[in-house]
Amino acid sequence: MSENNRIKQAGEYTLDKVELISYRRHQGEQTPHKVNIKPITLNVELTEDIYSNTMVGAITVYDMQDIRTVLPITGMEKLNLVFSTPGIEGVNATEEDGYPFQIYKIDEVRQDSANATGRGQFYKIFFCSSEMYFSSINRISKAYSGPIEDAVEDIFRDKTKLNSKKQFYFEPTSTNAKYVIPNLRPLNAINFLSSYAKSANYKNAGYLFFETPDGYHFRSVESLLGMGGAKARPAKFSFQSGIANTREGDVRDVMNDMTNVISYDFLRPADALRQIRTGVYANTLIEHDAFNKTFTKTEYDYLADFGKYFHTEHDNGDKAADKGMIPFTKFEDTNKDISQNYMAKLMTKTKATKLHNDYELPSHADTTQVRIPQYEAMKSTNLKLQVFGNSLLKAGDIITFDIPLMRPLGNSKDKREESSPYFSGRYMITAIKHIINMKAQRYEMILDCMKDAVRTSYPAELDQNIVNTPDRGVTSIYQADKDILSGDILEGVN
Repeated sequence: MSENNRIKQAGEYTLDKVELISYRRHQGEQTPHKVNIKPITLNVELTEDIYSNTMVGAITVYDMQDIRTVLPITGMEKLNLVFSTPGIEGVNATEEDGYPFQIYKIDEVRQDSANATGRGQFYKIFFCSSEMYFSSINRISKAYSGPIEDAVEDIFRDKTKLNSKKQFYFEPTSTNAKYVIPNLRPLNAINFLSSYAKSANYKNAGYLFFETPDGYHFRSVESLLGMGGAKARPAKFSFQSGIANTREGDVRDVMNDMTNVISYDFLRPADALRQIRTGVYANTLIEHDAFNKTFTKTEYDYLADFGKYFHTEHDNGDKAADKGMIPFTKFEDTNKDISQNYMAKLMTKTKATKLHNDYELPSHADTTQVRIPQYEAMKSTNLKLQVFGNSLLKAGDIITFDIPLMRPLGNSKDKREESSPYFSGRYMITAIKHIINMKAQRYEMILDCMKDAVRTSYPAELDQNIVNTPDRGVTSIYQADKDILSGDILEGVN
């Protein structure tokens, strides 16, 4: 690795291009006019998110030439943007590769009151992937049959739909059905199809359609957690909660700085009531088959089914059976664990067999009833990490995060920090916000992460433990009033 491509300190970056491409040609030019705005750029932000279909971002500039008027910037312009961690591939959105971003908005314009000429102004240039524009101007009214991934690829590539030339990664499905797209925008149509997709190698259901700097991904959550349907996906990078490396002369442990988080915050590390009500732990599905005039009842048991799926934590690369977010224990005097209370969430759906001859719609028991618990489980134990920029990481990657138990170490010199047995371990990155601060000359990232399993199994309690409380009985309020009036409690009261 050359010296120019070697990272010398955490937060270092290369910003090779920030360039606006006009919708028009200036006089004598053979190609659209371009303006290099890197010299006036103050801040670059770019977000990739597995829950969002496209990447979006914003550039903050300090403009003394009124480029937004002179160019002008109208929402028809494109943006060439190239940045990365030194020596690592990063974001390469340029016209040479065919995938520049689309400018869609100028906002937060304010004059620089400190500038004596009064000509300086700050404003933000917002941009998105070009597929967002195509999805906004096109509609789909079409019937698709066969594997869902074929329909998604058609929507993705067709010039009258998303018209994308970017890399398309897909996970094969086991779905062979016919779907009618009722005049939907292309991205909405893909999201509709995604909700019915069943994986070919995994037991789960429901696909994501999202973009990273590598391209677009149409795949299940479990494919992000496992590999080939057989083994857990290895972690791509490790972080720890610790004190950043201090400078000793000119020597600095860059890797130590890169792995130490700047800050972290947990959201909903435990929210059992929400999980109960959203059907994560147990639910019941009733399907009505209008053709056969039958009702089918299916019950979902979180603890019983946990080992059928890959989660963030594993057991030597295999699916873990006992690392769920709740322990095996009886709830109160029900003589059942919480995942056996199936009426916590009730769903009713209509099922139509023989609707399209050889093409059969998947049962909601195989899609909706499985998808809801999995996606809702991802909304608990959410971790937000502020780290130094590392363009190796993409939304959907697995990382590890080590956090110590928050308790005193004691006076013993041999006392070592213990890692949290439940909250340390493997996390999946659900979103990355890249932030390049030109003034501070620093590249940072905000990682939104989720954990749907614990690193160490919760202790099980198979005996029924009931907290004995007195039964206060039932009293009529009229009788209570009568007792008050017949006593001497009102004596001396006017």
